[in-house]
Amino acid sequence: MRAEQPVPAVADAATVPAARAPERKRREKRDPRLSVASLFSEEKARRLWDSLPEEHRQDHFDSTNMPTDYLQAFSTRTTDKKRGWFTQSLSLRGLQEPMLWELAWCVHQQVADGYAVNTTRMGELRRGLVLAVEHGSQAARAAKSLTALTHEEWGREVRGALMRMNASVNAYLPAWVENGVKHLQDCLAHAYHDGDWWRLNVWNPAPDRRVPQREHEPHGRAVANFSQLTSDWLREAAKWWLSAQLSTERYVWSSVKSRLDHLKWFQWYIDQAGCAVPQLVESPGQLRPWPRGFVDSLNSHTVMTGPNKGGKLAKNSRRGPLVTIEAFYRWMYDNSAEAASVLGDARWTRLGLQHTVLFRLEDKPRLTNQLPDDMVLEEEVVSKITAGSGLLAAPKHEGGLDDRQAFHALMLLVRTGRRMNEVLMMDFDPLLPLVTTGTRQNSEPDGFVARLVYQQTKITGGDPPTIPVDQEIVDIICRQQEWACEFLAAQGAPAGTKPRYLFLQTKNNRLGKRPYASATFHSRLGALTEKLAITDSVGRPVKISRTHTFRHTRATDLINAGVPIHVVMRYLGHVTPAMTMHYAKTLAVTAEREFLRYKKVTADGRTTEVNPSDLYDLLHLDQRADRVLPNGWCMLPPRQVCSKGNTCLTCDKFVTDASHRDELQHQLSETEALIARRQTQFTARHGEPMGEDNIWLAGRLAETRALTKVLVALDQVSVHEDGQLRAVCGAGTAGRPEPPSTPPQQEPTA
Repeated sequence: MRAEQPVPAVADAATVPAARAPERKRREKRDPRLSVASLFSEEKARRLWDSLPEEHRQDHFDSTNMPTDYLQAFSTRTTDKKRGWFTQSLSLRGLQEPMLWELAWCVHQQVADGYAVNTTRMGELRRGLVLAVEHGSQAARAAKSLTALTHEEWGREVRGALMRMNASVNAYLPAWVENGVKHLQDCLAHAYHDGDWWRLNVWNPAPDRRVPQREHEPHGRAVANFSQLTSDWLREAAKWWLSAQLSTERYVWSSVKSRLDHLKWFQWYIDQAGCAVPQLVESPGQLRPWPRGFVDSLNSHTVMTGPNKGGKLAKNSRRGPLVTIEAFYRWMYDNSAEAASVLGDARWTRLGLQHTVLFRLEDKPRLTNQLPDDMVLEEEVVSKITAGSGLLAAPKHEGGLDDRQAFHALMLLVRTGRRMNEVLMMDFDPLLPLVTTGTRQNSEPDGFVARLVYQQTKITGGDPPTIPVDQEIVDIICRQQEWACEFLAAQGAPAGTKPRYLFLQTKNNRLGKRPYASATFHSRLGALTEKLAITDSVGRPVKISRTHTFRHTRATDLINAGVPIHVVMRYLGHVTPAMTMHYAKTLAVTAEREFLRYKKVTADGRTTEVNPSDLYDLLHLDQRADRVLPNGWCMLPPRQVCSKGNTCLTCDKFVTDASHRDELQHQLSETEALIARRQTQFTARHGEPMGEDNIWLAGRLAETRALTKVLVALDQVSVHEDGQLRAVCGAGTAGRPEPPSTPPQQEPTA
């Protein structure tokens, strides 16, 4: 959690002002240790130029030489008065060749990645650079590359040139040049870097394609910045360790980000305690107090921002850094000889076995994953969400959010129970035919009609990530496909362009290569939560942005419907049954709570002497599935066989509660109607009705008397006591309701 991450190691956690946080975020993608100028050479710049297709190696682009893929990517148009039609143009003239080559390569990369090129901004950037190299300082006039000066220096050179010329131009020109050069230098830094990709302090997968990533990475555009690890030995070793884990697919990109955050805690303590060597202390005998001090610092740390402000770190937030640091040191110990060679630091060979177990078992809090009791949404709540979800797609002038994509994604989340990124990162065409025999699917219009392929980004292995879906889900996907095609056409994508994803990022995504951002989706659902203001049955606000509640609800519904665990496990994409039972726990708690809501009565209308909690345990521990009756439960021991037949209502082993009242009332009505019919038939045949000594009539009358007693007893039982749900205790236990002062009147025996 962001609020529980340490501040940069260069300052005390308690004194860093909150206002500096946005500044750190802006610097996150920069590598202050990487000198771009030192990487440049004319040979490398020429290599970039030669890598472009021949039609893209131009110093200007207009209607006469515009490549087809550039035609729609150039977003600003100028009027061609001679021809009377609109065309795009971009000039790179006036710059020395290496700088022109760099600009042409960066423009090509931007177009190839599906970004739109603002030709007005790019033209102003070129204009500012020309002013700087023609009228700037000696350093600017001698510059051959965009990397010759920092982006701040380029901005100053443009301001100086304008002052010398006393020119009246766009007041934003220096700022545009500064920001534009900054972005271009980020791209060129990775293009010019010939060494191992992991030696850079900033790992940015967007411009640096060497960073290993999965084909579908939810956090693929996030940046890992190692600059905050200010101890050289820790920073270089951490980069080598994490690159090895990433390259061997032991860690995914999001794992690298979390492990780096853990190591920032380590750096935070190093700055406090003082440490200049990888082995932490000079002699093995001094090691034990060092990690113990780190544990104490974590335990006593006060959170400075966020919802837990002023409190202590959560158990999982304290456990994570300890586990990561031990894993890091174990790996460095196992590879200490290679570390000394690769990192050029022989001190890593001084690690000992004591470094592989830095923390005691009791130092690491037990991993907790205690879910709140509102993870499963009530049926009425789900109905309200689906009924109000249309606001996501409604136009803003009608009070909506004007986001059809968010509306379609929410509908899929509710109906399928997939994780958020499994929906947002689905392929554009995620449907497969459902393999069936005969025409069974055609005869059941409400049944499954296809299989949905989703992106399994959390768990590797297991069955292929597909689930069967019905026609309603297919229709939602078709509507989203239509929207995606309309979006690409509006962005000017070439005809026939097929987007990579079904849900698309709407900014700088001309070719549909980037999926809808999860942060944007959370923001939309948060706004929908405020507009709908839904509460559950106990008045708690329902946060629609907690998308995992839809997964818990779907899983619980499947288990509650009697779907076998292994089928639910496959549907949820789990590898082990234990993961699926994590969702079943909610159902078990709900089932027990419902069982204990009602007092249990026997066939003669008396409250059962067995404690309801004990009764619930007995029924489940003995696995008495054959003892569950349509109108109650049978308490006959599991190894005994019932020889009474259908006489549960006159058996002292029968128990029921108010949850079966409708069934019992229906059974009473049916029995009374049956007695009346049989009496009519008996009288017509024998000339007189059956007497009460008739064995059949005596049995039925006994049933009706038992049903009447049970219903009267249930009507007298209150479900709520003192506003709480309580079970009735058995004989000899505390809390048992006292007997009435006057015993109830017993019906006369027939």
